[in-house]
Amino acid sequence: MNRLLAIASRLLPRAWFGPYESANPSPRRGRVPGSAPRDAKLDLTPGIRSELVRRSRYLQKNSGFVRELVGNMAIYSTGDGIKPQAQSPDQEWNRAAEEHFANWSARCEVTGRFSFEECQSLVCRGIDVDGEYFIHKTRDPLGRPALQLIEAHRIGDEAGGAETVDGIGLDAVGAPVFYRLLLDDGTHRDLSASDVLHVFEPESVSAVRNPATIQHSINHILDEIELLALEKHAVKDNADVARVLKTARGKVDGDGDFSLGSGTAGGQEASDPAALQRIVGGKLVALKPDESLDSFQSNRPSPTFTGFLEHLRRDSALGVLPFEFAADSSKIGGAGVRLVVAKADRRFSFRQLILIQRFIRPVWAFVIADAIRTGALPFVKNWHRVSATTPRRITVDAGREAQQNRADVEMGLKTLSEHFAEQGMDFEEEMRIRAQNARRILDLAAEYNVPIEMLWGPGAGTNATPAVGEVDAAANFG
Repeated sequence: MNRLLAIASRLLPRAWFGPYESANPSPRRGRVPGSAPRDAKLDLTPGIRSELVRRSRYLQKNSGFVRELVGNMAIYSTGDGIKPQAQSPDQEWNRAAEEHFANWSARCEVTGRFSFEECQSLVCRGIDVDGEYFIHKTRDPLGRPALQLIEAHRIGDEAGGAETVDGIGLDAVGAPVFYRLLLDDGTHRDLSASDVLHVFEPESVSAVRNPATIQHSINHILDEIELLALEKHAVKDNADVARVLKTARGKVDGDGDFSLGSGTAGGQEASDPAALQRIVGGKLVALKPDESLDSFQSNRPSPTFTGFLEHLRRDSALGVLPFEFAADSSKIGGAGVRLVVAKADRRFSFRQLILIQRFIRPVWAFVIADAIRTGALPFVKNWHRVSATTPRRITVDAGREAQQNRADVEMGLKTLSEHFAEQGMDFEEEMRIRAQNARRILDLAAEYNVPIEMLWGPGAGTNATPAVGEVDAAANFG
């Protein structure tokens, strides 16, 4: 017996005898698709990636739920733009560099159609729909720095060349050397890796290209679209039937009109519908004894069907945004809303991190280095150091959190720079505006000889101490 078990253990797959039940095959479960564990770049072949992009773009065009997921990620992550802030030791240089970058940002795209803020939104959307986005650091016809936005389908190798992995040339250690740009005439152009920014959310160290963020939702959403199309057709078909004529003979006499009028039924005179209508009003229908006229009531779509669709959407939203945030928050209470908003905020923060590290900072270095080279800005130490101000964080308790922020700042538990950063504002810029306002208030108080408290402070204009000379003037007037 032991010999037979030993032979069987050599012939049968080892998973049959493994202590991990989740690895053991079972006749009650289907075979899990996929090959043995290997590098992610071998799983995401060019054909598979292209098909994922094709399907996700279709859903982004035709599914309101997918559009909401993608739109929310772009709106709350980029908002009115992630703004870089210079961090060199020279404050005057920082202001000049930020002004230079802001002027360049107005029309930074090589075609002149998009601003830097709009480019951020396009890249954020591309990450969710295509899985990645490419930005070519180039120059416009006048030689000024410019950005060329390249969508995922433009990087590849239609000829299936062995020198690239799905359009990306790699060195011996797997670092990108060049990106192959496919042109409209069927040819290609290799772009140096130092001139291209590859923006994506990494999920595997062995991956070269990246699948769409919503790729796990594709089949669910496609099924939902098909089911809704069939159900809508059934609902419209049922709505077109108002009544049903039932007859024992299985057919309708004459031309099928069941307003039969007067006649005989069973050898006796039937009631005259016209005479009855004059007595009781309304519309009357005369039927034969073996006929009945019933109203048709449709039960489609059923509550079970709508619940099934909600399940599909919930599973589709997982991994992107909480379902309650993207679609329906009516079923959760106060604590649940805070949890959902906190999870969504973390998701937006991570997307902002990706955009800052892979897009914002390299573009800042590209533009400011060119300004230093051309003499538009002087060279200073640590000119490349930069932080980023993100849009205001999402919240459901604005009043309560504002009060807590004020308390934290007053107690020294939070700095003013941290507070302004959470509001999507730059600390130095806000403090400069505040100083300008204070200087203007002092000047106006001196010019018109009024107390500062009447221009600024709690209860400004009420219960203020009179200015010098006001008491004497009031007495003389009396």
